[in-house]
Amino acid sequence: ESLGDSSEWAAEWKWDGIRAQLIKRQGEIALWSRGEERLDGRFPELEAALLKLPDDVVLDAEILAWDEPLPAPFALLQKRIGKLKPSAKLIQSTPLRCMAYDLLELNGIDLRALSYDQRRAHLATVLAHAPATIGVSSIVKSSSWSELQVLRDGARARRVEGLILKRRSSPYQAGRKRGDWWKWKL
Repeated sequence: ESLGDSSEWAAEWKWDGIRAQLIKRQGEIALWSRGEERLDGRFPELEAALLKLPDDVVLDAEILAWDEPLPAPFALLQKRIGKLKPSAKLIQSTPLRCMAYDLLELNGIDLRALSYDQRRAHLATVLAHAPATIGVSSIVKSSSWSELQVLRDGARARRVEGLILKRRSSPYQAGRKRGDWWKWKL
């Protein structure tokens, strides 16, 4: 409640995976971890899905092990992280889903100065016909902070860590800035 009116904020689930930037420029794919490590080759099904997106996009996303309809424990994803070229058996036994939070670049245009709501609208359009491997991280609907608190309290049943709160008017800021994005974990 100290953040003001809840309608000025969007809430998304705080996924337990690998935060990554997914880049497609001029038909080339690059996957970067938040720690600036290249992840190329470790998630070939994700790279194949990215090839089906429009050129010149940069997504801020979370790579997750997936156990339909929920995320799988992070420990399963760890088996994939260390493999530069995972076997077909490992790929089959640990399916992935990527949840995109944000769209940072589209058609070579830097979108980071746009508001969160504007970037999300572009993200929804870009991913409207994407392969199922890449989805948009859904906005958690609520009409008040107390309603959001109840949803957050049920996060473990959804296999998530809590919520991320994002000011709807905020630009995208690099690094771990405070004020416009808040982790509200259990």
